[in-house]
Amino acid sequence: PVVSKLLEESYYFLTSRLAWVYGFIYEKEKRRPEPLIKKEQILLALGKYKKFLDEYRPDMIVSTHFFPAAVVSYYYPKYPVPNAVILTDYASHPMWVYPHVCRYFVACREMVDELWTYGVDKEKIKVTGIPIRPQFGITLSPAELRAEKGLPPDRPVILVMSGGNAIGPLMEILEVLERVPEDFTAVVITGKNEKTRNALAEAREKFHFTLHLPGYVHDMHKWMRLSDFLISKAGGLTVSEALAVGLPILVVRPTPGQEEANTEFLLKAGAGYYLKELEDLEPAVRQLLKDPAKLGELRENAARRGKPGAAREIIKELEKLEETAEKFSCSISGDLL
Repeated sequence: PVVSKLLEESYYFLTSRLAWVYGFIYEKEKRRPEPLIKKEQILLALGKYKKFLDEYRPDMIVSTHFFPAAVVSYYYPKYPVPNAVILTDYASHPMWVYPHVCRYFVACREMVDELWTYGVDKEKIKVTGIPIRPQFGITLSPAELRAEKGLPPDRPVILVMSGGNAIGPLMEILEVLERVPEDFTAVVITGKNEKTRNALAEAREKFHFTLHLPGYVHDMHKWMRLSDFLISKAGGLTVSEALAVGLPILVVRPTPGQEEANTEFLLKAGAGYYLKELEDLEPAVRQLLKDPAKLGELRENAARRGKPGAAREIIKELEKLEETAEKFSCSISGDLL
C-alpha cells in the first residue's frame, strides 16, 4: 500500500503542479537503455507479491500498470505464470516492456510498431482497445436520458470533466463558457471532490447557462451518451469511453507525456480538438454549437475509432493464452532486470 500510494501521489503532484517536469521525465525514459523500474524498487513490493501468490495461487496474471508488470516479470523464474499487460494509453512506452510477458494488449494499431522498436515480438501484441465497461457499447436514446436526468431536451449539452479527482481548471472553463452567448446546458462531473463541487455550486448564479453538478456518478455511459461533446483531460480511459459512444473531446492543456500522445491520436482520428490555452476554448465551442454538420463529422469519426468490446476481446485472447500456456514458454532470452 505504501508504494502504491507513493506512486499515485507523486503522479498527481507532478501532473498538477509540475507538468513540465513530468513531461521531461516521460520523454527521457523513452531513451533509457535499461528498464524504468529498478531491482531495488521491485524488492520493496516483492513481499506483498509473495503473500498474494501464497493466498491466491493465480493461474494467470494481468497487469494494467507498469509497476506490477515489472514485479511479475522479475519473479517469473520462481513463479512462471502466464501473464499479460494491458497498456492504458494510445502510445507505447518502454516503461511497459519487461521480459517474460506473454501478451501485450494495446489500444490501436500504431502501437504495435512502437512496441516492436522496444524489442517486443509482434506476435505477442494484440490490438484490442482499452477495456471499459460493457455499458458503453449499449445504444441509448439521448432524449430519453436527458429526461431521466432532468435536463432540458431542446438545448445542447456540454459535458465537462477533469479526471477522477477534478484537479483541473473547472472554474476557469466555466468562466470561458460564460462568454459563449448561445444557450446550452453544462454538466460538470467532479467525482469525489466535494470541495470543488460546492465551490461550483456557489458560483452557479453568475452563469447564464444551466449548470448541472451530479458529483460522483456510477453511470458515466449515460452522461456521455446524452452529451453533444466533452471538455476534458485526455486520460486513456476517458478517451476510450468517449470514443465508444461517439463523443468528441475538446482537450484543454493536456499533461505532457501520455495525455499529449492520447490527444495526438484524437486529432489524427478527427475526433476532437487540441486547445493549447483556455482562450482557445471559446471559439471552438462556438463553432460546434453553430455548425451541426461539423459536430456530426466529429461524432462519426469518434464512433469509428471506438472499441466498446475491448474487454470481451481481451478475455478471448486470454482464454487462448491459457490453452497454449503449457505448450510454449513465455520467457525470452536475457534478463533486463
